[in-house]
Amino acid sequence: MSNEKQVSKHTDAAERHEALRAESIERSDTDGFVSQWANGLAAQREREEALLAEHGGRWAFPALFDLTGELVPAKLIRTQYGNAWLLLSTDDPYGSSEGLVSRSRARKAERRRQTMAAKGYREGFVYATARVAVVGDSAATGLSGATSVRYSIVRSDGGFSRDVIFARWDDEDFQ
Repeated sequence: MSNEKQVSKHTDAAERHEALRAESIERSDTDGFVSQWANGLAAQREREEALLAEHGGRWAFPALFDLTGELVPAKLIRTQYGNAWLLLSTDDPYGSSEGLVSRSRARKAERRRQTMAAKGYREGFVYATARVAVVGDSAATGLSGATSVRYSIVRSDGGFSRDVIFARWDDEDFQ
């Protein structure tokens, strides 16, 4: 199926879910909140699928490079101190690791670049294969956990692959 057909299919499905949600609100006000929430979430999933199809199944994600511009086998993970790069021993995103490199929290791009360069790295973005997945607050439970979920575009390669297309450096404007 072509990208245009996929985009149209997902856009049409999103509109159907949004119409069902609106109809439920009109018919039952908030008494139908569960079906309204579910239809809203389904519409969001279809919109994200359409957006991903529009971009050929790839999305821009952060990547780690050495100072010569070579892609470093690393994937971005969340730690108790914020996001960090998990340095991989091989190109296998599920394999063993060699350590962590903290990301700079500097607000200014030049300062972030300098901090990462002092560690021997440079951050950038690559276009990698992606999928739409449900994500949410891992600490939320019960109804608050259900209402914190949303659909988002995530990497489908486990966080690292060499099958990527260079997009830009972190300190450049996205074009």
